[in-house]
Formats: sequence, structure tokens, C-alpha cells
Amino acid sequence: MKTRQTSIDCYNKIKQEGLLSKRRLEVYEALLSTAPCTSSEAIRNAKTTFGVFGVSSRFTELRDLGVIYEKGEKKCSITGRNVIEWDLTDRLPVNLKKTNKTKKQRADETLKSLRELYKNKNTSTVEDWKVVANLIKSI
Repeated sequence: MKTRQTSIDCYNKIKQEGLLSKRRLEVYEALLSTAPCTSSEAIRNAKTTFGVFGVSSRFTELRDLGVIYEKGEKKCSITGRNVIEWDLTDRLPVNLKKTNKTKKQRADETLKSLRELYKNKNTSTVEDWKVVANLIKSI
């Protein structure tokens, strides 16, 4: 499949500005050449020798940074199992800010935002929903 120009532009900006760590960039580059694909398919086509150990966490990290997403499930051509199919977004990585809040504080903040969102459900935007979704993920 031909890589979309927006994905290529995004990759160039990420590489030029050093927005990803070395290992994350290697995984991202492996995806760039084969996406959409499974993690095993991407690693098979990678230009590095890092293997599959510790790579699954890089996919999760890249997803959390917003540069890749779970497109769906498919049968992997390498493992034969039904696994996640990954694809690239056209977004730059977002900084995930770690807080010193307790789990209870994060849950309370999330519930408060969810209540507010429900109260304003007729005027809420997609961005409002994304904020609440990220708060839920942070619990």
C-alpha cells in the first residue's frame, strides 16, 4: 500500500525535530514502510535488528503519543493469530504529562469532567470528549 503524503510529511517533521526516542523512531519507521500492518509484520520489514522483545510496548507508547492508532484486528501473516492492525496518523507526538495526583484525585477529576460534559451534552464538541477520554485513560 502506498504511504499517504500526510504521513510522510509528519514523519519528516518528527525526524527533523527529534520528537521521538531512537527506539520509538525505529518502530515508527518500520510502520511507515508497511502500514497498515500488525506489529510482527512491521518488525519483519524493519531496517534494524532489535527483534520483537520490548517492541509491543513501543507500539502502545506511540499510540499514546497519538502518532499511530489501532485500525482494527486482522489475522497476522506471520503468527497466524488475530491481532491488532496498526496504522499511522497525520499528527505529531503529544507530550503526556505525568502528574503527582493520586488515583483517587484523577478519578474525581475525571468524574467531575464527565458530569460537566453530560450537563452540556448538546453543546459539547469532539475535543471535549477527547479530553474526558484522556482523563479516563490516566486513571
